[in-house]
Amino acid sequence: MVNRNLWGVVAIVWLPTAAVAEAPPNRHRPLTEGHVRALVRQAARESRGGDATDLVLALDRRVRDAAGDFDALASAIVKREDLLVTVSAPYMTFRRRLIDALRLPEERRRLDRVAWSSMVIVDVEPHRLGAPDIESVTLTRAGRLVRPVYSTLRPMTFTSGTGTRGVMHQGEVHFATAAFLPGQPVVLALSVAGGEPIVHTFDDASLALLC
Repeated sequence: MVNRNLWGVVAIVWLPTAAVAEAPPNRHRPLTEGHVRALVRQAARESRGGDATDLVLALDRRVRDAAGDFDALASAIVKREDLLVTVSAPYMTFRRRLIDALRLPEERRRLDRVAWSSMVIVDVEPHRLGAPDIESVTLTRAGRLVRPVYSTLRPMTFTSGTGTRGVMHQGEVHFATAAFLPGQPVVLALSVAGGEPIVHTFDDASLALLC
């Protein structure tokens, strides 16, 4: 496992100046922050006296009733011992943060303060030196480039257990949720330093499971 040094080399995030496709308008009715927070309160009342797992399962049932089935884990585009790249839609990001909050002692839990993100987040996490170095993330929908809302993906200095240092990219790239709606081909391309890109194509079935 790689231990990150306390300092990182910040890269300037470059966005193309050429005309690009904006994410299409959202004609569906996705889960909103207010709706999910109301479901959390309902689940908390239902699981009163139970443990954190009971609350999360109760919440998941309500979300499925409201929005249909979803993948209970963030979609892993790359899952290796040395590298993990995931795609998380708003509810899955919120769910992960909620679980983290539930691990706190009961007197410190503030479920109403769990942060909500309205974006789909591509998270790049290198776990070892020598892993493929993901320099950039590109999303296209129906063959047209979709501009990220913002990105924290940047080169960071890592140190291995043996003291070896190396620089690899780590961070998140945020996209509008409308870019991941079913109905058109969605392709995510990960640019690898000195290697072939990693390309993942989402079909409608996998897009429908993003929640």
